Amino acid sequence: MRVTTILRSFFLCVAFLAAGGVPYARADAPPSAARYYRDALAIMERQPVPPYLTFRTILSLHGHPPTIDAYKLRTKDGSEISRELPHGKWESEKDGLDPTWLGVSKIVQYGLDMAQAQSSSTQKPTTPAKNLPQGLKTIAIVTAVAPDDYRISDRGAALCPNGAPGHALHLQALRNKERRLLTHVVIESATGRFCEMRFSVADSLVAVGVSGYLALHFGESADYWLVRDARFVIGFRTFGMQVSQLTIGVAFRKITAPTAIPAVEFAPGPSPSPAAKGASGE
Repeated sequence: MRVTTILRSFFLCVAFLAAGGVPYARADAPPSAARYYRDALAIMERQPVPPYLTFRTILSLHGHPPTIDAYKLRTKDGSEISRELPHGKWESEKDGLDPTWLGVSKIVQYGLDMAQAQSSSTQKPTTPAKNLPQGLKTIAIVTAVAPDDYRISDRGAALCPNGAPGHALHLQALRNKERRLLTHVVIESATGRFCEMRFSVADSLVAVGVSGYLALHFGESADYWLVRDARFVIGFRTFGMQVSQLTIGVAFRKITAPTAIPAVEFAPGPSPSPAAKGASGE
């Protein structure tokens, strides 16, 4: 009798297991591609932005030795001032690529409409996050980056430009295509920050078509997460055939992040601020 009871219990357990009656632990599903993108945007928008940023811009053509070498200052309002020599005076105001997320987010938001991007510099930022070091600016959450304007697909594991593990996403604009130019991103796995972004470039002039891309590579500089290198590739087509291609490389080097700029370094024009020393990085 006892043996019969044991055998009956055994067969009942086998049947129960076969029916899937015992619960088991399920691994959490990985984030969707859209969630990856939204989370990375939120992280980038919380990145601190230096009050001032000085850097050397090195331009090269088709990968050849540098052809243009300029020294630039990114001021508090996001504008750029340049000088011809490393220790000259800041005097000529010019538009250019702002290597902070503040500048990059304008491309995400406005595409290559630089006039609209420049006018947005006058908008006041929101209150900085409480958990960030005092005195550092943070980026306001810009709803106009509009993740819903894209169809976002997962491209799996990828490497950041610095070799760190990352995750790649592909983006296809569904609306506002003249401004939604982002096509590819790589998100650093360890931090959730964008380490690479690629924007499409396309236009047409009578019988000549222009197409290509702008690629941005991020990295640590002067204790900030900034664009370190950019590549601008443009192809020219006529009657459907590519006739030439232009590749421009941009490197941001000798980056420093002072909290203020000595008044004596400004030529008449830009508003100076009290002198202060800042951090520097390569």
